[in-house]
Amino acid sequence: MLIINNLKLNMLEITENHWQQLSKWLKFKNFNLNLDPLPSRFKNGMGNLNYKIFLNNKPYVLRRPPLGPLPPGANDMKREHTIMSSLSKKFNLVPDSILFCDEENIFGAPFHIMDFKEGFTINGNKLPKEYQSINDAKKISTMLIETLVHLHEIKPIDVALENYGRPEGFLYRQLIGWHKRGTIAHGNEESINMEKLFKILSTQKIPEEKEFVILHNDFKLDNIILKKSLDSQKIFPQAIIDWDQATRGHPLFDLATLLSYWTLTKDSADMLLLNQMPSETTGFISRKKALHLYEKLSGRSIKDFKWIYSLSLLKLGVVFQQLYAQYLRGTIKESKYEKFGIVAEAAYIRGINAINNNDYI
Repeated sequence: MLIINNLKLNMLEITENHWQQLSKWLKFKNFNLNLDPLPSRFKNGMGNLNYKIFLNNKPYVLRRPPLGPLPPGANDMKREHTIMSSLSKKFNLVPDSILFCDEENIFGAPFHIMDFKEGFTINGNKLPKEYQSINDAKKISTMLIETLVHLHEIKPIDVALENYGRPEGFLYRQLIGWHKRGTIAHGNEESINMEKLFKILSTQKIPEEKEFVILHNDFKLDNIILKKSLDSQKIFPQAIIDWDQATRGHPLFDLATLLSYWTLTKDSADMLLLNQMPSETTGFISRKKALHLYEKLSGRSIKDFKWIYSLSLLKLGVVFQQLYAQYLRGTIKESKYEKFGIVAEAAYIRGINAINNNDYI
């Protein structure tokens, strides 16, 4: 019988006690956790905590929510485990999630453990030195759209996810849900721009929802692990990570989310503080070309994309405001978060400009 100490674990720091509790739990699952040295945390990422661990001498990744209080519905480890363990059976770009635990007294929060995938990620607004040619930039940006189309080709019924989520009314719930989260994140300081964007979206007709696909819901370049081919410098996708927002819904919402991160040199100075993808690099295809490439490869209509794209910018703003709120509380301390409140407002303004203009992308 498994006995875990009923101690109150520190919610603001991962300590050796967490690892010892985890080791006991894993032994009950027939896994031996190597704690010499203690597992190291991956440095990249802005939310969840990811650690490389060794179980029975094989590498895995342990993933749990960030420290401190969480926004409602955020950082859902059970959702991520369910999606990844199902999708991995049919889509080789999804690592398998082998274990899930919802007991907070084990590691301070719910967590899951997934296969480790060797490779590298491209973070921020600069391409690695060896991939800065115009041709490389074009290939990487095109790869993003091609990979998203491949994901959306998977039928939920083929991976036992045909009953997952509530796809009917997805866009409306996104609108209401992100506005609610935004209101909480902004606290006593109401965002005039967020409220204006929400009002415009609320008064326009919500696009019809006919087709429901598996949505990643945060699809962008740094959520793809890349690998070099053995015989050349070419890179290819090795794995798609960060599935904690995944669900079923309108396929264009994934594309809109991706393009909300896709900054261009013509964007405002505040918007360029986003610093999420190297999309300003010469050779990286434009948002408009990316939109039409998705249309061509997927065969889907993009006539309702403007409303969905503006909704994605509401979401983007709220996400960055949530992170900024964590920074103000002191639960995340890196200096890069200091300007996230500015980025949030810039995202709302871009959403307002998009919904009000025909040449919006």
